[in-house]
Amino acid sequence: MVSQKQHLSDQPLLRSHILDAARSIVVRHGFDALSMRKLAEVVGYSPASLYLHFSGRDAIAHALGAEGHARLLAALHSYDFVEDDTERLRSIGHAYVEFGLKHPEMYRLIFMQNVGYTEAIFNDAAASGETALSLLAEALAFSSQAPAAAETLWTALHGIVSLSLTAAKHLVTPTDVLIDATLELYLSGVRKKPVRRPPRPRAA
Repeated sequence: MVSQKQHLSDQPLLRSHILDAARSIVVRHGFDALSMRKLAEVVGYSPASLYLHFSGRDAIAHALGAEGHARLLAALHSYDFVEDDTERLRSIGHAYVEFGLKHPEMYRLIFMQNVGYTEAIFNDAAASGETALSLLAEALAFSSQAPAAAETLWTALHGIVSLSLTAAKHLVTPTDVLIDATLELYLSGVRKKPVRRPPRPRAA
């Protein structure tokens, strides 16, 4: 019977094969379990073959993180259709935290694993025009304090995700309630931009 490794080694090794295997390892066992040797075992090729596509583990981490960040942006964009400013912001806040809790290892890789990975991912994303922060800023376009307000909200949402992942037993309040309470406190302090009205015509 032909083994899986023998079967794979008869096929051309593609970048997508490597990333699929790397993603599977990270999701199941965490990023610390990922190594070029382990990855080579999973895909059924020699470690040297992997280096034809990626310069090393850091390059694979960068690619996976960029992919994960794109998926996060897609989750946030899924509420673009909501017309009410407050409801759209609330939906985006929930979507952000839901992504982090549903894909914990990917979220850690994007934002918590290594400052170098996060910086590289955000530099790439900014060059393409969008980051998680820029989408929060867009959702807060109604605020007169949009840039600072977006950073404050991002900090709060990240705090909910990171503490839920690392200190969940100390959080007795359900996550959805935490998000809503955070947004209520947050929105109460956000001033809306003044509406410019046309000047009244002078009386004759």
